Amino acid sequence: MIHRIAPLAVILAVLGTSVSAGLADARVLRSEDGSGTPSRTARGHTFRPYTLVRISAPTNVAKWPGGPTMGTLSGSTPLGSASWLWAVGRSIGGAWLQVVLPWRPNGRTGWIRRPAHRMATSISIQVDLSERRLALDRRGRTMAAFPAGVGAAQSPTPQGRFSVTDLVLTGDPQGPFGWFALGLSGHQPTLPPGWSGGDQLAIHGTNNPTSIGAAVSAGCVHVSSHALATLRRWAVLGTPVLVRP
Repeated sequence: MIHRIAPLAVILAVLGTSVSAGLADARVLRSEDGSGTPSRTARGHTFRPYTLVRISAPTNVAKWPGGPTMGTLSGSTPLGSASWLWAVGRSIGGAWLQVVLPWRPNGRTGWIRRPAHRMATSISIQVDLSERRLALDRRGRTMAAFPAGVGAAQSPTPQGRFSVTDLVLTGDPQGPFGWFALGLSGHQPTLPPGWSGGDQLAIHGTNNPTSIGAAVSAGCVHVSSHALATLRRWAVLGTPVLVRP
C-alpha cells in the first residue's frame, strides 16, 4: 500500500454498465484494449492501442452515455498527481468514453464526455498472481518479465483491470517501498489486522528481498529495484495494469 500520511506523503515526489436501449447515443463500441486505432504487429497480429485520457477539472461520471451521474472525478489524485484514466470503450461517434474508475469497489467503470487531452499507448503491465510474475508488455508482446511478491492468503492481491494513478519517488531507497512506487487505481478490501498504511494498491520495491516471488504482502505487488527502473522508463500515468489469477 502507499501511505497517505507522513512520512511518505511528505517525501514523495509525484512525478458496462447497462446501456439504455432508448438512447441512440448509448450504442457502444467496446474493446478490452481501449479505443485506439488497430495496428499490425511485426508478426501480423492485430493490436489495438490503449487509450488514456486526462481529467483536468472536476468531471461528472455517468452510468451510460447521457445517463444519470454516478459521481465526480477530480482533476488530481489524493497524492497530487494529474488524473489520467484508462478508456476501455467509446460510444458511437466517440462523444463519450467508458473509463476504469479509481473508486471502491474495484472493477467499476463509468462514462465521461470525451476530454480534450487524450493519448494512445502500446504499453501495459500484466501481473500473474499464480506465477508471481510481473510482465511489461508492448503491443501485446512481453518486453520484460520479473518475479513479483503478491498478497498473502489473508490479504490477497485483488484481480481485475486497473491503471497507474501515481508515479512516486519515495526518497528512501532502503525503506519498505524501495526507491520508487507506482500507485494504482485499485483498493485492497481485505487489509490484514492492524494495518495502517491505507488501502490503495501499488507496485513498489521492498526492503525485504525475500518477499519477491512470495505471497506475503498486504496486497501490493513487490518487485526488485531493477524491475522498478524498467517500469519507470516505460510506464506513464494511466498505463493499464491487468491482474490475473
